[in-house]
Amino acid sequence: MKTIFVMAATILLAGTASVCAQAAKPAECLRTANIYDYTPVTGNRALIVIDRARRKFKLTFGVPCTGLQYKMGLEFRAFGPGLSCMARGDKVITHDVASPPECLITSIVPYTPEMEKADAAAAAAKGGK
Repeated sequence: MKTIFVMAATILLAGTASVCAQAAKPAECLRTANIYDYTPVTGNRALIVIDRARRKFKLTFGVPCTGLQYKMGLEFRAFGPGLSCMARGDKVITHDVASPPECLITSIVPYTPEMEKADAAAAAAKGGK
């Protein structure tokens, strides 16, 4: 009987530790209500978005999305319920009359320091030609 109790307690504690570890790790989720700032990537095929927690995300578009440089005119539209995370298929809406108003997001990934260095090197190489 003691053995069963000890095993049950061990399983319960292990499960609790796993849940606590997952809760402590911040979710890699971009919510429209938490968008703080953004910067277009050269070529208008991507947008670097910073949320209020200062996490960076790279939103990629299938085709060039013009009008990204006009910060007052962008709108981020997620189609999930409530405070859902932005995902593939959501849209960035521009209010540039000379271009298509909707930019379909093909991917959203956390923007790592390695990605930032690679983008800076690519921009420098392109500017140096």
